[in-house]
Amino acid sequence: MNTATIADAPNRPADLFVTRTALERRKRTPSLQAELTAFCELSKVLADDPRVALRHLLDIARDLCDAGTAGLSLLQCDPAGQTMVRWEAISGALAHCEGTDTPRDCSPCGLCLDTSTTILVSRPERAFNCLHDTHPSIVEDLIVPLYDSARTPLGTLWIAHHDCMSRFSSDDVRIVEQLAVQLVLTLRLMEHARERQQALALLQSHQMAQENLLAYDLYRERSVHEQIESESRQALVFKDAMIHEVNHRTKNTLQVAASLLSLHARNTPSAQVREALLVSHERLQLLAKAHELLYSSHDSTQTVLMPQLLQTLGDALGQSFASMSAHVRLDLTSDPISLPVKEAIPIALLANEAVTNAYKHAFPNDSPGTITVQLRRIPENVLVLRIADNGIGLHPSGGAGGMGLKLIRTFAAQLGGALDIVGQADGVGTALTLTIQRAAEADAGLPGNNVDSVDKYLPRFAP
Repeated sequence: MNTATIADAPNRPADLFVTRTALERRKRTPSLQAELTAFCELSKVLADDPRVALRHLLDIARDLCDAGTAGLSLLQCDPAGQTMVRWEAISGALAHCEGTDTPRDCSPCGLCLDTSTTILVSRPERAFNCLHDTHPSIVEDLIVPLYDSARTPLGTLWIAHHDCMSRFSSDDVRIVEQLAVQLVLTLRLMEHARERQQALALLQSHQMAQENLLAYDLYRERSVHEQIESESRQALVFKDAMIHEVNHRTKNTLQVAASLLSLHARNTPSAQVREALLVSHERLQLLAKAHELLYSSHDSTQTVLMPQLLQTLGDALGQSFASMSAHVRLDLTSDPISLPVKEAIPIALLANEAVTNAYKHAFPNDSPGTITVQLRRIPENVLVLRIADNGIGLHPSGGAGGMGLKLIRTFAAQLGGALDIVGQADGVGTALTLTIQRAAEADAGLPGNNVDSVDKYLPRFAP
């Protein structure tokens, strides 16, 4: 234990210092058990939270030394660069002075750091004007310097008496110096905690910045993606509108052409020319109906539902051969198949030629009979069109062996299908079978076998 003497501070009034003899007097018997208990409790608090330990340490210093006030003063620089002493933490009577700043050279703490040892100052306000307004006034001030491991001054730990009858002793010096060692450790742990907190705050700031940047990138990417999708939808709508308009105009053009053929047929005197014109009229009407189905469709697949197209074919043929409806029945069935135009129209035209030939040549002399048309899809992407009648059969010299049969074979070749025309097993009638092997991707986007819609697409026609 070192205590300043008068010689240690020649520029200070002699009666500011208590002599070594006075410092070494004992005024009471120390309670070592109380000191041990207090230091053990301080160690536990210090391990849990250094910030709480700082206040607890000041309370211990005040209690063990019966002091009126215990405080921590730290060195700091003001904005002008002057070194100040700040009353950082205070426990006791002078707690209301916490946060007060005093120039280093005008403070008892500065005197302690100048002497680099523990000092005991009596009535310090006599030499330090900054303490004149301190209430209660300080009778004795025991001050211990604080240094870090590099001997850099940090500040002081001090205790004060405000009672004229109370005096500090050598036991108080021992206790405060021991607490000063714990206080330096506490300050170091608090500094580390602040550094960790700052590092954590910096890390969280970086993470937040990265999250904001990522969110902004995602927002921009989403905006660009939505803009592209919007433009694509608009382009698709425009494309569909154009396609529908083209199909609508094509349908109108075909109907006009069909009407002209019908007009010429009615005005021609030749029965053979009239029949040829009417046949051409029916073919153009069928093409017009196919384009009508295209532009009236609500999807953009540009495919034709075959049940609807074949139903149109049946209606048209029923009207053309209305005089035979009493003794010839037309049965037409189709799976719910949707085909592109390049396949749907040739199939419909082929069926038109085959059924027309059956009407014209299979049932002479008003003989009764049935014509059946079936379009099926079987596994492995195969379409099968079967047209059969129970009439007198195919005669090469008749219409079926002329232009009609040539058109049927042309359409079959266009579809890349296998055509088979044979007589029925019972020797009555003719059966035409067209088998088309389609590529797997050709069925992409086509409706499946929806049970709820099967009946809808399986009409029966009785002309």
